[in-house]
Amino acid sequence: MSQRSMTESGRPATAFAFRAPWNGAKHLRMTAPGPVLDIDLDALVANFQLFQRLARESRSGAEAAAVVKCDAYGIGLDPVARVLRDAGARTFFVAYGSEGAALRDGLGDPDRRIIALMGPLSAPDARAMIAAGIAATINTPDQAALWAEAARASGAPRPCALHVDTAMHRLGLGRAEFEALLADESFRSAAPPTLLMTHLADGFDPASPRNAEQIAAFNEIAARLPEAETSLAASGGLFLEPPAGADLARIGVSLYGVGPQDAPDARLACVARLTAPVIQIADLLPGERVGYGGEFRAERPTRAATLAIGYGDGLPRSAGGAASVRLRGATVPIIGRVSMDLTVIDATDVPDLKPGDLAEVFGPSAPIETFAADASAIAYEILTGLGGRVRRRYWKEGAQIAP
Repeated sequence: MSQRSMTESGRPATAFAFRAPWNGAKHLRMTAPGPVLDIDLDALVANFQLFQRLARESRSGAEAAAVVKCDAYGIGLDPVARVLRDAGARTFFVAYGSEGAALRDGLGDPDRRIIALMGPLSAPDARAMIAAGIAATINTPDQAALWAEAARASGAPRPCALHVDTAMHRLGLGRAEFEALLADESFRSAAPPTLLMTHLADGFDPASPRNAEQIAAFNEIAARLPEAETSLAASGGLFLEPPAGADLARIGVSLYGVGPQDAPDARLACVARLTAPVIQIADLLPGERVGYGGEFRAERPTRAATLAIGYGDGLPRSAGGAASVRLRGATVPIIGRVSMDLTVIDATDVPDLKPGDLAEVFGPSAPIETFAADASAIAYEILTGLGGRVRRRYWKEGAQIAP
């Protein structure tokens, strides 16, 4: 029969008091009843400053813009935007106009430039973006018409960004559509294009010949609109050799400590650590099985530890039987199926394990890129998929701050 131990009403006898985000403690104890995402805002600023330097090295006077769509990649829009604003970020990218309006309210700063990558999706959307001071990215002729009409109704020209498709074939104006807008004086007077941008399909792959092809195509198009700023590189583009230099670099996932080439990058500071507490420990006999369907079968006496985290919190179900976590200095495999609220690990080789000990799903000792790859995912999915039950704690200068 399995022998089990549990926490007492979810309250451990001891709790580790954080003094800094990653203070070197070997064995952390539960400080919350479920999963926690600790966010180091100083590391976020360090990553922004790195890309600001790389942008300026790639082109004199260039700027690094912060991409904060999807709730700042799951990290939290308001605290991320405010700390980046204070660090000198002047331009922010979101996906939707509604995200931009929320960002404008959170920043409380009318002078920061906010650009919605998806552009206006309806006439009311275009009017709302103008009212909130959000600039639209024009991806299609229909969006150009929507934006120009809303601009005329507002009584003033409303600048926009033009997104041209140079090989990705996902979103953006074709060359003929771009030329048609350039020739449309009515559009240009109502919606002057002040930014021209494209997106590298293989920016994460320095060996891809398509990067040079897209850069050449974009530079040719940009020559047709010399008065506009240009934007070419996302996170990976500034790590190319030579970097994809332009006036404005759009930095997304790497702001949050994720290597743009789907692998850990030593140049980036670790921003986020996801932990989950052990809530039960069971000693299994050979032949006993774990979880729905009993997909894991113990081949030896096995100590199974149950973590308070599951796919309801954003842990991929595909992590079961594939990915690992870090626990008391050891790499520990996930066994059986991931459930909505619970995940089981094989902690047989972990000494002195106790309920309330924290497993690090990803963080300084468990790169998110490695966890994601083992779970047949990418780090973008892991970050943006973290659920609302995951408690977020923000740290600055070694102290926890209010979000």
